[in-house]
Amino acid sequence: MTTLPRLEDANINYCFETAENILQKAPDLKAGSESEENARHILLYELMKYCDETNEQSFFAYPGAGSLIHKVLCVGLVVCLMLFSVCVDNGFVLPVAISLFLNILIFCIFAYKFIFDGTLLDRIKPKKRSGNIIGKRFCDGTPEVRVVLTAHLDSPKTIHNLIFGNRWPLILSICSVIGNTVLFCSQLAFLFAGAPANADGFELLRNICFIFIPFYILSFFLISSKKTATGVSSSIIPSSLLVSIMKQFSEDSFRFRKTEVCCLLTGAEYSSRAGSYAFAKKYRRLFSDIRTIFIPLEEITTSEKLAVFFKDGSGAQGSAEVASIIAQAAENLELNLTKESSLLGTSSFTPFSNQHFRACSLGTSKKHISKSVSPNTDRITSIPRKTVADVGALIIETLNYYDS
Repeated sequence: MTTLPRLEDANINYCFETAENILQKAPDLKAGSESEENARHILLYELMKYCDETNEQSFFAYPGAGSLIHKVLCVGLVVCLMLFSVCVDNGFVLPVAISLFLNILIFCIFAYKFIFDGTLLDRIKPKKRSGNIIGKRFCDGTPEVRVVLTAHLDSPKTIHNLIFGNRWPLILSICSVIGNTVLFCSQLAFLFAGAPANADGFELLRNICFIFIPFYILSFFLISSKKTATGVSSSIIPSSLLVSIMKQFSEDSFRFRKTEVCCLLTGAEYSSRAGSYAFAKKYRRLFSDIRTIFIPLEEITTSEKLAVFFKDGSGAQGSAEVASIIAQAAENLELNLTKESSLLGTSSFTPFSNQHFRACSLGTSKKHISKSVSPNTDRITSIPRKTVADVGALIIETLNYYDS
Protein backbone atom coordinates (compact mmCIF):
# COMPACT_ATOMS: atom_id res chain seq x y z
CA MET A 1 0.00 0.00 0.00
CA THR A 2 2.87 2.40 0.77
CA THR A 3 3.29 5.01 -1.98
CA LEU A 4 5.56 7.23 0.08
CA PRO A 5 8.90 6.44 1.68
CA ARG A 6 8.94 5.99 5.42
CA LEU A 7 9.96 8.94 7.54
CA GLU A 8 13.32 9.99 6.13
CA ASP A 9 16.47 10.05 8.27
CA ALA A 10 16.75 13.81 7.92
CA ASN A 11 13.26 14.27 9.31
CA ILE A 12 13.86 11.83 12.15
CA ASN A 13 16.84 14.02 13.04
CA TYR A 14 14.59 17.07 12.73
CA CYS A 15 12.10 15.52 15.17
CA PHE A 16 14.78 15.06 17.84
CA GLU A 17 16.32 18.49 17.17
CA THR A 18 12.93 20.20 17.53
CA ALA A 19 12.24 18.26 20.72
CA GLU A 20 15.64 19.26 22.12
CA ASN A 21 14.98 22.90 21.21
CA ILE A 22 11.66 22.82 23.08
CA LEU A 23 13.26 21.08 26.05
CA GLN A 24 15.90 23.81 26.33
CA LYS A 25 13.64 26.83 25.79
CA ALA A 26 10.47 25.53 27.45
CA PRO A 27 11.57 22.98 30.07
CA ASP A 28 8.54 23.11 32.40
CA LEU A 29 5.48 22.61 30.25
CA LYS A 30 2.71 23.30 32.74
CA ALA A 31 -0.70 23.96 31.24
CA GLY A 32 -1.22 27.68 30.68
CA SER A 33 2.38 28.54 31.61
CA GLU A 34 4.90 30.75 29.82
CA SER A 35 6.86 27.61 28.90
CA GLU A 36 3.82 26.12 27.21
CA GLU A 37 3.38 29.37 25.27
CA ASN A 38 7.05 29.30 24.23
CA ALA A 39 6.67 25.71 23.00
CA ARG A 40 3.57 26.70 21.05
CA HIS A 41 5.42 29.58 19.36
CA ILE A 42 8.32 27.29 18.40
CA LEU A 43 6.00 24.73 16.81
CA LEU A 44 3.78 27.37 15.19
CA TYR A 45 6.83 28.94 13.53
CA GLU A 46 7.85 25.52 12.18
CA LEU A 47 4.35 24.60 11.01
CA MET A 48 4.05 27.84 9.07
CA LYS A 49 6.98 26.72 6.90
CA TYR A 50 5.41 23.46 5.87
CA CYS A 51 1.64 24.00 5.81
CA ASP A 52 -0.60 25.78 3.33
CA GLU A 53 -2.57 27.36 6.15
CA THR A 54 -1.97 27.76 9.89
CA ASN A 55 -4.27 29.07 12.61
CA GLU A 56 -4.01 29.67 16.34
CA GLN A 57 -6.92 29.42 18.78
CA SER A 58 -6.73 30.80 22.30
CA PHE A 59 -8.92 29.73 25.22
CA PHE A 60 -8.95 29.74 29.01
CA ALA A 61 -8.16 26.71 31.15
CA TYR A 62 -7.99 26.01 34.88
CA PRO A 63 -4.72 24.12 35.49
CA GLY A 64 -4.44 22.28 38.79
CA ALA A 65 -8.18 22.15 39.43
CA GLY A 66 -8.22 18.36 39.30
CA SER A 67 -5.52 18.01 41.98
CA LEU A 68 -7.33 20.43 44.32
CA ILE A 69 -10.68 18.68 43.85
CA HIS A 70 -9.02 15.31 44.50
CA LYS A 71 -7.57 16.54 47.81
CA VAL A 72 -10.92 18.02 48.92
CA LEU A 73 -12.62 14.69 48.21
CA CYS A 74 -9.99 12.80 50.25
CA VAL A 75 -10.62 15.07 53.24
CA GLY A 76 -14.38 14.69 52.72
CA LEU A 77 -14.16 10.89 52.89
CA VAL A 78 -12.25 11.05 56.17
CA VAL A 79 -14.87 13.44 57.62
CA CYS A 80 -17.69 11.11 56.53
CA LEU A 81 -15.99 8.16 58.18
CA MET A 82 -15.49 10.06 61.44
CA LEU A 83 -19.17 11.05 61.51
CA PHE A 84 -20.17 7.42 60.94
CA SER A 85 -17.84 6.29 63.73
CA VAL A 86 -19.42 8.69 66.24
CA CYS A 87 -22.90 7.51 65.23
CA VAL A 88 -22.00 3.84 65.71
CA ASP A 89 -20.90 4.60 69.29
CA ASN A 90 -23.87 6.81 70.19
CA GLY A 91 -26.72 5.76 67.91
CA PHE A 92 -27.16 9.25 66.38
CA VAL A 93 -29.28 9.50 63.24
CA LEU A 94 -28.78 13.06 61.95
CA PRO A 95 -24.93 12.95 61.65
CA VAL A 96 -25.00 9.66 59.76
CA ALA A 97 -27.70 11.04 57.45
CA ILE A 98 -25.49 14.07 56.76
CA SER A 99 -22.51 11.75 56.24
CA LEU A 100 -24.54 9.61 53.83
CA PHE A 101 -25.49 12.68 51.79
CA LEU A 102 -21.85 13.85 51.69
CA ASN A 103 -20.79 10.36 50.67
CA ILE A 104 -23.14 10.42 47.68
CA LEU A 105 -21.98 13.94 46.78
CA ILE A 106 -18.31 12.89 46.90
CA PHE A 107 -18.96 9.96 44.59
CA CYS A 108 -20.89 12.13 42.13
CA ILE A 109 -18.12 14.75 42.04
CA PHE A 110 -15.47 12.07 41.58
CA ALA A 111 -17.37 10.48 38.70
CA TYR A 112 -18.16 13.83 37.08
CA LYS A 113 -14.58 15.11 37.25
CA PHE A 114 -12.35 12.06 36.94
CA ILE A 115 -14.44 9.66 34.87
CA PHE A 116 -16.36 12.05 32.62
CA ASP A 117 -13.84 14.95 32.52
CA GLY A 118 -16.32 17.47 33.89
CA THR A 119 -15.14 21.08 33.95
CA LEU A 120 -17.90 22.93 35.80
CA LEU A 121 -16.05 22.81 39.14
CA ASP A 122 -12.70 23.85 37.67
CA ARG A 123 -13.48 27.50 38.32
CA ILE A 124 -12.26 27.09 41.89
CA LYS A 125 -8.79 27.67 40.43
CA PRO A 126 -7.58 30.83 38.66
CA LYS A 127 -7.96 30.65 34.89
CA LYS A 128 -4.97 30.85 32.57
CA ARG A 129 -4.77 31.42 28.85
CA SER A 130 -3.68 28.54 26.67
CA GLY A 131 -3.94 27.82 22.97
CA ASN A 132 -4.20 25.39 20.07
CA ILE A 133 -2.40 25.54 16.74
CA ILE A 134 -3.45 23.81 13.55
CA GLY A 135 -1.68 23.48 10.22
CA LYS A 136 -3.37 22.26 7.03
CA ARG A 137 -1.87 20.71 3.93
CA PHE A 138 -4.38 20.60 1.10
CA CYS A 139 -4.76 17.74 -1.36
CA ASP A 140 -4.30 17.81 -5.15
CA GLY A 141 -7.95 17.58 -6.04
CA THR A 142 -11.31 17.95 -4.37
CA PRO A 143 -10.98 16.77 -0.75
CA GLU A 144 -13.08 13.75 0.18
CA VAL A 145 -11.59 13.07 3.60
CA ARG A 146 -9.69 15.08 6.20
CA VAL A 147 -7.29 13.41 8.65
CA VAL A 148 -6.34 15.47 11.70
CA LEU A 149 -3.19 14.22 13.46
CA THR A 150 -3.20 15.44 17.05
CA ALA A 151 -0.74 15.84 19.90
CA HIS A 152 -0.68 18.12 22.95
CA LEU A 153 1.74 20.80 24.12
CA ASP A 154 1.91 20.54 27.89
CA SER A 155 3.24 17.83 30.18
CA PRO A 156 1.56 15.50 32.64
CA LYS A 157 2.12 15.56 36.37
CA THR A 158 3.66 12.27 37.43
CA ILE A 159 4.55 10.49 40.67
CA HIS A 160 8.25 9.66 40.55
CA ASN A 161 10.42 7.02 42.21
CA LEU A 162 7.78 4.98 43.99
CA ILE A 163 7.03 1.30 43.71
CA PHE A 164 4.22 0.67 41.17
CA GLY A 165 5.39 3.77 39.25
CA ASN A 166 2.62 5.63 37.46
CA ARG A 167 0.03 3.03 38.45
CA TRP A 168 -0.30 4.79 41.82
CA PRO A 169 -3.09 7.22 40.74
CA LEU A 170 -5.12 4.29 39.37
CA ILE A 171 -4.53 2.16 42.50
CA LEU A 172 -5.49 5.01 44.83
CA SER A 173 -8.56 5.91 42.78
CA ILE A 174 -9.83 2.32 42.81
CA CYS A 175 -9.20 2.00 46.57
CA SER A 176 -11.03 5.29 47.19
CA VAL A 177 -14.03 4.15 45.13
CA ILE A 178 -14.15 0.83 47.00
CA GLY A 179 -13.83 2.60 50.37
CA ASN A 180 -16.54 5.06 49.41
CA THR A 181 -18.86 2.22 48.38
CA VAL A 182 -18.25 0.22 51.59
CA LEU A 183 -18.88 3.32 53.71
CA PHE A 184 -22.08 4.14 51.81
CA CYS A 185 -23.47 0.61 52.24
CA SER A 186 -22.52 0.60 55.94
CA GLN A 187 -24.27 3.92 56.61
CA LEU A 188 -27.36 2.84 54.69
CA ALA A 189 -27.57 -0.42 56.65
CA PHE A 190 -27.07 1.49 59.91
CA LEU A 191 -30.03 3.78 59.17
CA PHE A 192 -32.31 0.90 58.10
CA ALA A 193 -31.39 -0.97 61.29
CA GLY A 194 -32.67 1.94 63.39
CA ALA A 195 -29.24 3.40 64.30
CA PRO A 196 -28.40 0.99 67.15
CA ALA A 197 -25.60 2.13 69.48
CA ASN A 198 -22.55 -0.12 70.00
CA ALA A 199 -23.88 -2.93 67.81
CA ASP A 200 -21.17 -5.51 67.11
CA GLY A 201 -21.98 -5.80 63.42
CA PHE A 202 -21.68 -2.08 62.78
CA GLU A 203 -18.51 -1.82 64.83
CA LEU A 204 -17.05 -4.44 62.52
CA LEU A 205 -18.20 -2.46 59.47
CA ARG A 206 -16.68 0.70 60.95
CA ASN A 207 -13.34 -1.08 61.43
CA ILE A 208 -13.44 -2.26 57.81
CA CYS A 209 -14.06 1.32 56.67
CA PHE A 210 -11.09 2.51 58.76
CA ILE A 211 -8.82 0.22 56.70
CA PHE A 212 -9.22 2.64 53.78
CA ILE A 213 -8.10 5.76 55.69
CA PRO A 214 -4.38 5.22 54.86
CA PHE A 215 -5.28 5.25 51.16
CA TYR A 216 -7.11 8.59 51.53
CA ILE A 217 -4.15 10.11 53.40
CA LEU A 218 -1.60 8.68 50.95
CA SER A 219 -3.64 9.93 48.01
CA PHE A 220 -3.82 13.44 49.54
CA PHE A 221 -0.06 13.75 49.97
CA LEU A 222 0.94 12.02 46.74
CA ILE A 223 -1.32 14.31 44.72
CA SER A 224 0.43 17.27 46.42
CA SER A 225 3.87 15.89 45.60
CA LYS A 226 3.23 15.26 41.91
CA LYS A 227 5.88 16.83 39.70
CA THR A 228 5.46 18.13 36.18
CA ALA A 229 7.46 15.85 33.89
CA THR A 230 9.37 17.19 30.92
CA GLY A 231 6.81 15.41 28.79
CA VAL A 232 9.28 14.07 26.24
CA SER A 233 7.31 10.89 25.59
CA SER A 234 3.81 12.26 26.13
CA SER A 235 3.94 15.66 24.43
CA ILE A 236 7.29 16.81 23.03
CA ILE A 237 8.16 13.81 20.84
CA PRO A 238 4.58 13.35 19.50
CA SER A 239 4.28 17.06 18.66
CA SER A 240 7.71 17.18 17.00
CA LEU A 241 6.99 13.97 15.10
CA LEU A 242 3.78 15.35 13.57
CA VAL A 243 5.56 18.53 12.46
CA SER A 244 8.38 16.44 10.92
CA ILE A 245 5.79 14.51 8.87
CA MET A 246 4.35 17.78 7.54
CA LYS A 247 7.91 18.89 6.78
CA GLN A 248 8.57 15.76 4.74
CA PHE A 249 5.40 16.24 2.70
CA SER A 250 6.34 19.86 2.03
CA GLU A 251 9.97 19.23 1.05
CA ASP A 252 8.96 16.35 -1.22
CA SER A 253 6.22 18.55 -2.73
CA PHE A 254 3.90 15.67 -2.02
CA ARG A 255 0.12 15.98 -1.81
CA PHE A 256 -2.47 13.27 -1.44
CA ARG A 257 -5.03 13.01 -4.20
CA LYS A 258 -8.16 13.45 -2.10
CA THR A 259 -7.02 13.60 1.54
CA GLU A 260 -6.46 16.86 3.40
CA VAL A 261 -3.90 16.38 6.19
CA CYS A 262 -3.96 18.55 9.32
CA CYS A 263 -1.61 18.80 12.28
CA LEU A 264 -3.39 19.88 15.48
CA LEU A 265 -1.35 20.67 18.61
CA THR A 266 -3.58 21.35 21.62
CA GLY A 267 -2.91 23.13 24.91
CA ALA A 268 -3.95 22.35 28.49
CA GLU A 269 -4.30 18.65 27.79
CA TYR A 270 -3.94 17.78 31.45
CA SER A 271 -6.54 20.30 32.51
CA SER A 272 -9.49 18.12 31.52
CA ARG A 273 -8.15 18.04 27.94
CA ALA A 274 -9.33 21.63 27.66
CA GLY A 275 -7.59 22.30 24.34
CA SER A 276 -9.12 19.32 22.62
CA TYR A 277 -12.61 20.16 23.89
CA ALA A 278 -12.21 23.82 22.87
CA PHE A 279 -11.14 22.86 19.35
CA ALA A 280 -13.75 20.13 18.85
CA LYS A 281 -16.59 22.43 19.91
CA LYS A 282 -15.45 25.38 17.80
CA TYR A 283 -14.80 23.37 14.64
CA ARG A 284 -17.70 20.94 14.94
CA ARG A 285 -19.59 22.65 12.11
CA LEU A 286 -16.63 23.95 10.11
CA PHE A 287 -15.15 20.46 9.92
CA SER A 288 -18.43 18.77 9.01
CA ASP A 289 -18.07 19.70 5.33
CA ILE A 290 -16.27 16.42 4.55
CA ARG A 291 -15.59 13.19 6.43
CA THR A 292 -13.10 14.09 9.15
CA ILE A 293 -10.91 11.66 11.09
CA PHE A 294 -9.03 12.53 14.30
CA ILE A 295 -5.99 10.46 15.32
CA PRO A 296 -4.48 11.78 18.58
CA LEU A 297 -1.08 10.50 19.67
CA GLU A 298 -0.84 9.25 23.23
CA GLU A 299 2.44 8.69 25.06
CA ILE A 300 5.21 7.18 22.90
CA THR A 301 8.01 5.28 24.63
CA THR A 302 8.51 2.30 22.31
CA SER A 303 7.12 1.01 19.01
CA GLU A 304 7.46 -2.59 20.18
CA LYS A 305 4.26 -2.28 22.26
CA LEU A 306 1.90 -0.02 20.29
CA ALA A 307 -1.85 0.12 20.87
CA VAL A 308 -4.96 1.86 19.60
CA PHE A 309 -7.54 3.19 22.07
CA PHE A 310 -11.17 3.55 21.00
CA LYS A 311 -13.01 2.88 24.26
CA ASP A 312 -12.45 4.62 27.60
CA GLY A 313 -13.50 4.46 31.25
CA SER A 314 -16.23 7.07 30.80
CA GLY A 315 -18.06 4.82 28.34
CA ALA A 316 -17.19 6.99 25.32
CA GLN A 317 -16.76 5.01 22.11
CA GLY A 318 -14.23 5.89 19.48
CA SER A 319 -14.24 4.62 15.93
CA ALA A 320 -13.60 0.90 15.50
CA GLU A 321 -13.28 1.59 11.77
CA VAL A 322 -10.37 4.00 12.32
CA ALA A 323 -8.75 1.53 14.72
CA SER A 324 -9.03 -1.23 12.11
CA ILE A 325 -7.40 0.90 9.42
CA ILE A 326 -4.48 1.75 11.73
CA ALA A 327 -4.21 -1.95 12.61
CA GLN A 328 -4.07 -2.87 8.92
CA ALA A 329 -1.37 -0.27 8.32
CA ALA A 330 0.61 -1.68 11.26
CA GLU A 331 0.28 -5.20 9.82
CA ASN A 332 1.69 -3.98 6.50
CA LEU A 333 4.69 -2.56 8.35
CA GLU A 334 5.01 -5.67 10.54
CA LEU A 335 4.44 -3.69 13.74
CA ASN A 336 2.74 -5.23 16.77
CA LEU A 337 -0.46 -3.40 17.62
CA THR A 338 -3.07 -4.20 20.27
CA LYS A 339 -6.48 -2.72 21.09
CA GLU A 340 -6.91 -1.32 24.58
CA SER A 341 -9.44 0.62 26.63
CA SER A 342 -8.91 2.81 29.69
CA LEU A 343 -10.24 1.59 33.03
CA LEU A 344 -10.95 5.07 34.39
CA GLY A 345 -11.33 8.50 32.83
CA THR A 346 -11.24 9.64 29.23
CA SER A 347 -8.77 9.14 26.40
CA SER A 348 -7.30 11.67 23.98
CA PHE A 349 -9.88 10.75 21.35
CA THR A 350 -12.87 11.40 23.64
CA PRO A 351 -13.31 15.18 23.05
CA PHE A 352 -13.54 14.52 19.31
CA SER A 353 -15.75 11.44 19.45
CA ASN A 354 -18.11 13.31 21.81
CA GLN A 355 -18.60 15.86 19.03
CA HIS A 356 -19.46 13.00 16.65
CA PHE A 357 -16.13 12.90 14.80
CA ARG A 358 -14.57 9.56 13.88
CA ALA A 359 -11.57 9.23 16.20
CA CYS A 360 -9.29 6.86 18.06
CA SER A 361 -5.92 7.30 19.76
CA LEU A 362 -2.55 5.75 18.95
CA GLY A 363 0.41 5.29 21.27
CA THR A 364 2.46 2.94 23.41
CA SER A 365 0.39 0.36 25.29
CA LYS A 366 -0.68 1.70 28.69
CA LYS A 367 -0.20 -1.79 30.10
CA HIS A 368 3.44 -1.60 29.07
CA ILE A 369 3.94 1.95 30.38
CA SER A 370 2.32 1.18 33.74
CA LYS A 371 4.86 -1.56 34.46
CA SER A 372 7.70 0.93 34.83
CA VAL A 373 8.57 1.58 38.49
CA SER A 374 9.66 5.14 37.77
CA PRO A 375 9.35 7.09 34.51
CA ASN A 376 12.55 7.02 32.43
CA THR A 377 11.21 8.81 29.40
CA ASP A 378 11.84 12.39 30.48
CA ARG A 379 15.03 12.57 28.42
CA ILE A 380 15.41 12.77 24.65
CA THR A 381 17.85 9.85 24.74
CA SER A 382 15.16 7.66 26.33
CA ILE A 383 13.20 7.57 23.07
CA PRO A 384 14.73 5.10 20.57
CA ARG A 385 15.29 6.41 17.07
CA LYS A 386 13.53 3.31 15.75
CA THR A 387 10.40 4.26 17.69
CA VAL A 388 10.13 7.64 15.95
CA ALA A 389 10.79 5.99 12.58
CA ASP A 390 8.18 3.27 13.17
CA VAL A 391 5.42 5.57 14.43
CA GLY A 392 6.12 8.04 11.62
CA ALA A 393 5.88 5.23 9.06
CA LEU A 394 2.65 3.99 10.64
CA ILE A 395 1.05 7.43 10.39
CA ILE A 396 2.11 7.79 6.74
CA GLU A 397 0.80 4.33 5.92
CA THR A 398 -2.52 5.13 7.60
CA LEU A 399 -2.83 8.30 5.52
CA ASN A 400 -2.23 6.23 2.38
CA TYR A 401 -5.17 4.01 3.30
CA TYR A 402 -7.48 6.99 3.60
CA ASP A 403 -6.33 8.30 0.23
CA SER A 404 -6.74 4.98 -1.55
